[in-house]
Amino acid sequence: MGSFERFKTKTHFNSLKRLVGVTALAALAVKLLTVALATAAGGGTPLDLLARVPASVADLGAALLVFEVLKTRRPLQLAARSAILVAVSPVLFVASGIHGDKLGVAVALLLAAMWLLVDRDAPLVAGITLAIASRVEPMALLAAPVALTAVAAGAGAGAGEDRRARRSRLVHFGGALAGALFAAWVPTLAWGWDSLRGAPGGGSAPGGLGPGWVLARSLDQGLAGWLLGSGRPLVLAAAVVPAMLWVRRRPRRVYAAVGLLLLAPLALAPAWSPRDLVWPAVFGYLGDARWASIYAVAAGACVGWTSTWWGTGLPWDGGIAPGTVPDGAIAGLGLVTWVVLGSWLLLGWRTIAVEAGAAGPTAPGAGAVGQGTAGEGAAGEGAVGERAVDNRASRSPGWATLPVGAPGTGGAGSGAPRNGATANGAAANGAPANGVAGNGSAPEGTTPADQGTRPSRGSVSLPK
Repeated sequence: MGSFERFKTKTHFNSLKRLVGVTALAALAVKLLTVALATAAGGGTPLDLLARVPASVADLGAALLVFEVLKTRRPLQLAARSAILVAVSPVLFVASGIHGDKLGVAVALLLAAMWLLVDRDAPLVAGITLAIASRVEPMALLAAPVALTAVAAGAGAGAGEDRRARRSRLVHFGGALAGALFAAWVPTLAWGWDSLRGAPGGGSAPGGLGPGWVLARSLDQGLAGWLLGSGRPLVLAAAVVPAMLWVRRRPRRVYAAVGLLLLAPLALAPAWSPRDLVWPAVFGYLGDARWASIYAVAAGACVGWTSTWWGTGLPWDGGIAPGTVPDGAIAGLGLVTWVVLGSWLLLGWRTIAVEAGAAGPTAPGAGAVGQGTAGEGAAGEGAVGERAVDNRASRSPGWATLPVGAPGTGGAGSGAPRNGATANGAAANGAPANGVAGNGSAPEGTTPADQGTRPSRGSVSLPK
């Protein structure tokens, strides 16, 4: 790549980064201005505005982190678009701008913890950050088993990291997480320090949204009552175990696995409160931006209709009596949102099954030819399932956009193309990559799948 091409690439990146920052700041300003006007009109106090500042600032940080995560895994346009959609998400606007809910802070801290662990190789700080996120919202602790599994499997590790280094990262992360959890929770649990006890995340009664109100009407008995009561651990296990298995086989899927973990309890539960819809709103864009956008529209309409100034049909963070039946509009919007959640969850489970079935035994380092298109083979990892999911320009035969992984771990899409090559592994003059594995080159010491003796001149090496 010549000096002019590098200059254009850097200028394009800086312009997109500025666009994301300006849009996120504008969204923050709109949230605070809306709350300020509503507070002034309703006779509120400045404390009402200040109470919404932490959650709104957390949304700003989440949007910037989404761009940081995706800029090395997706085309810059897609990374910027996803970050902007997070910044202007209607779900986050209602949760943070109108209600000032701390759940957005927990989601931003959870994303920061995963970024520090996977991308920045800072397991100590990541463990402390995850503990703080779980202190804000205990449900964030569900991501701890997935994070530990990802570290053990080598997520975010360098190409030359051995098992001893992985074990060291695992000990540092687990030790920091355990120590921070001990410091955060022991005073509350042992001595009942009310000053450290967080506000309850919801009422004792079930939330007013979900399929249970339409299908069962009464949620205090039958299957719905069991899922909300003694069967709740089974629902959480059904969310955690598939995510752990996915990360164990594919460490680079850690962000998407956490997103799947956060949406599964909603899709499997018969009822939830409007605030619970915030959980998948950010991490969803690290997996499939199309489904995340569909969810943002459905969930945004749901919380906008039920939990804003012009529609106060449901309490934001509490439940309603089991015998109370929501009206048609509320029940319909909740059912549509649940259908989107269920379809998204099934797509995620299907992705796990497809990748598990595709991970057949191959010759070590030989790689496997993709679906007949250039640059869709799997190189160096001995599994067909890694072939195109992280490739910037992959042409997957399925209609689903499979999620992203970690940079620097090898495989397709782990970095920007170099030496004038495109993201498909083809030369800049349009020459095909000859179907070789990964980004257009075979691992050292082997030959491409369709070449008998030596690689083509148009092939390039994997990005360092």
